[in-house]
Amino acid sequence: MSVTVFDDIISKKIWNGKLPIQISLDPTENHTFTEPIFMEASRCSYLPLVSEQLLHIYNGLDIEITNTEIWYDYEGEPLKWHYPIGLLYDMSGSKDRPWQITVHFHNFPNEKLLKSPSVEAAQDMFMSMMKQADFLRYGTTKRVMNLSKKDQSQLWESLSLDRYDEYWNVNKYLISDTDSLRYVPLRIYLPDQCPVIQEVVSFTNKDSSKLLGDVLNDILPDLFPSNLAIPITHGIQLPLDTPIDWASQNLSFADNFLHLVICKSVS
Repeated sequence: MSVTVFDDIISKKIWNGKLPIQISLDPTENHTFTEPIFMEASRCSYLPLVSEQLLHIYNGLDIEITNTEIWYDYEGEPLKWHYPIGLLYDMSGSKDRPWQITVHFHNFPNEKLLKSPSVEAAQDMFMSMMKQADFLRYGTTKRVMNLSKKDQSQLWESLSLDRYDEYWNVNKYLISDTDSLRYVPLRIYLPDQCPVIQEVVSFTNKDSSKLLGDVLNDILPDLFPSNLAIPITHGIQLPLDTPIDWASQNLSFADNFLHLVICKSVS
């Protein structure tokens, strides 16, 4: 089976998607510096990379941070550091620009977040997701595993340094075989802290490409089709007649998963 050709223009626009963020210190942690920090983050990036930038800023302001278990919340809800930032924003339901989040250096919520939110841990989680995506797409992880250590490192470093061409120089090898596809690397996120849905979804419906609406109707028949919910990715509402192969090929995050947030429809 051959899917729709990769669209470099769309992919580059997705990669270049940025989110302005306002980061405020937790006032209960008795910091003398209380002004928020403003920065712009890639939607495909991760909070530990933001933490790295933040520490440089605080060091430049002579603010000493000794605790490395940095975590963030939005309106009191801890943010999963191993999720892409754009996904976290879409899941939060916020429409604010900049996105106003709070940074913490104490009282890490072990019951809600994975421990050790370091850049190295984020890289490990990222590569784990790449392997999962590879297995779903082809039934084997050999494409990722056969990458040289240099190429595996380049995937993460190009993301952290926002270098599109360097990332795709490696990633094109992982997604270029469109004749051996098995299942869509897809994760679906519902409101109200519902568990993540990750089901086996084929690319085709008999001999034709599946549409997004077909997939959502199979998985969430009470919501699709209806006027109760809409699918969002990268802040964009996707039409239900979007071919799922095209969406997977062009709208996936840097981890090669298509992350769909299901939002309540506003009538």
